[in-house]
Amino acid sequence: MATSAILAKFGTTTAITITVASLASSTAGVGRQSTLVDNTTDRFQRVHLYVKIKTGGSQTANKGIYLYLLKADKTSSANSITDGAGTTDAALTIYSAQQIAGAMCVATTAQTYQFDCLIENPGPCWGVAIVHDTNANLDSTGGNHCIYYVGENQEAQ
Repeated sequence: MATSAILAKFGTTTAITITVASLASSTAGVGRQSTLVDNTTDRFQRVHLYVKIKTGGSQTANKGIYLYLLKADKTSSANSITDGAGTTDAALTIYSAQQIAGAMCVATTAQTYQFDCLIENPGPCWGVAIVHDTNANLDSTGGNHCIYYVGENQEAQ
């Protein structure tokens, strides 16, 4: 009798569109949202997120960079999106979005932070938002920041 295993099948590494260069510090949840990712074709059941953010000027120690999950029912004319977000890269104030990752900052100028997280069952449409309260704008060079994802589905092999 043949046996099969259920193994992870990974999609292609894909950049998420979000502009975080020079993003201002906020203690009121003001940040930036990504363009939403349409998951209706790939139907990923799990998403691995990889984040790299570089601080700019002299930030305050023990402050953070926060990553939030945004979910929607669809990318075009969505009926509902977390925190009233739009569908494209734009400013956003976070009120109730779920925090999914973050980094605690040190008082070092131009420090790069890398972190990752896992999203289970992202739904038909999802995105992320970044907020930080480091007391200084993030680095002004766009290439010093990135957020990528790799989708995952289970496959019998």
